[in-house]
Amino acid sequence: MDGGAPLAPSRDHGLRCALASLALTVISGAGQAAAAQGADHEGGHAADRVTCASDKSEVAIPACSRIVVDLRENDESRGIALRNRAFHYQRAGDLERAIADYTSALQRADGSSVTARVYVNRGVLHAREGEEVAALADYGHAVALDPKIASAHANRAQLLANRGDTDGALADLDQAARLDLHDSAIFLARASLRARRGDAAGAIADCSKAIELDPANAAAWRDRGIAYRAIGNEQKAAADTTQALRLDPGLATAHLGLGLSAQRAGNFAQALQEFDKAVELDPADARAAKARGDAYLANGDPQHAIADFSSALTLDPKMAAAYANRGAAYLMMRDWDAAIADFTSALALEPGQYVSYFNRGQAFAARKDSDPAIADFTEAIRINPESSGAYLHRAFLRQAGADTQAAIADYNRAIEINRKVPRLCAAAALCIFTATRPPPRSVI
Repeated sequence: MDGGAPLAPSRDHGLRCALASLALTVISGAGQAAAAQGADHEGGHAADRVTCASDKSEVAIPACSRIVVDLRENDESRGIALRNRAFHYQRAGDLERAIADYTSALQRADGSSVTARVYVNRGVLHAREGEEVAALADYGHAVALDPKIASAHANRAQLLANRGDTDGALADLDQAARLDLHDSAIFLARASLRARRGDAAGAIADCSKAIELDPANAAAWRDRGIAYRAIGNEQKAAADTTQALRLDPGLATAHLGLGLSAQRAGNFAQALQEFDKAVELDPADARAAKARGDAYLANGDPQHAIADFSSALTLDPKMAAAYANRGAAYLMMRDWDAAIADFTSALALEPGQYVSYFNRGQAFAARKDSDPAIADFTEAIRINPESSGAYLHRAFLRQAGADTQAAIADYNRAIEINRKVPRLCAAAALCIFTATRPPPRSVI
């Protein structure tokens, strides 16, 4: 049977924000060379120490280098020169030399808060090089030396979040927020993590704080809109997303969010316009392609929907909802084999997905494969015991297979669940369901 195929509820547009980048480099040593002790040999490097602290890398690096190689200089002066030269290498993108200089500076470290900042700086560079373990170790050393360095906690939080340790990341961001009440990026990052954990209220509170600190931050408005949408407040979600686009008309994810609000309000034309813009601005965003596909399918246009779902899957082959919804589009077009293949792919990625079992069961039934169809409806019932539709479809198949008693049980259970089930009594003990077959509808 081919009617009434629901769509997989998408997880792509729910309570999820992009984790704010928190590479908060703490510049250690720059500007301190002029205050260093003088050289303890005749002549010294007084001019070089001043130039080493310059903001101009082209003159600072040679001056710092002359101090570093002069063995007559004391450890403090050479340590400051190493830190300053490392900063200039870092700014120039020469991460290998910067890491080497920070490492040499740490060998002369005295355990002070300055040393802690050097660890933070080296940790940032290790993170940029993809050396997460080394970066985490550096942030840990920094926190141990000076627990009040907010950037060490914030930067470590980003790495922990990337590794799936949201508890550890939140603990670090909580501490960073206590230490620095004026950095909007910290609150925006914590909002993202709270969103990942389904804490919409917490995400809204943190986004609001970020907006208070930086009203021109379009991402903060966008992310608060996402959180409002997650709790069903479409009015506030649309207002925040609109403000995000006023601040940054090129913010593709904000166009995506505004499209979702328009679609849920029943304004297909506006939704499609916003999804088109999101895809145009960021063709690599699989979520935007899928959202537009959902809109096309909800509007009864399976061909365009299939094209968008296919694009989304090219970008993200693990997007289970795109397979499930493309399967629903194929089901609408009566392409049973393609539908079965897509529902099977969706279930391989998300085995507990009720709608894929239900819809695949319909495709098998339409193809006259009763046994796998009954098996799929049975699994759909196991996942969702209140599915009157699954009971009814299984009843039809059991009745067609002359399994009368089982069919009666399924019909009766369907009626218990849903008293609105239309039925005609063909015999005293057997109800025959007259199925209505609406086209698949998008459930986003």
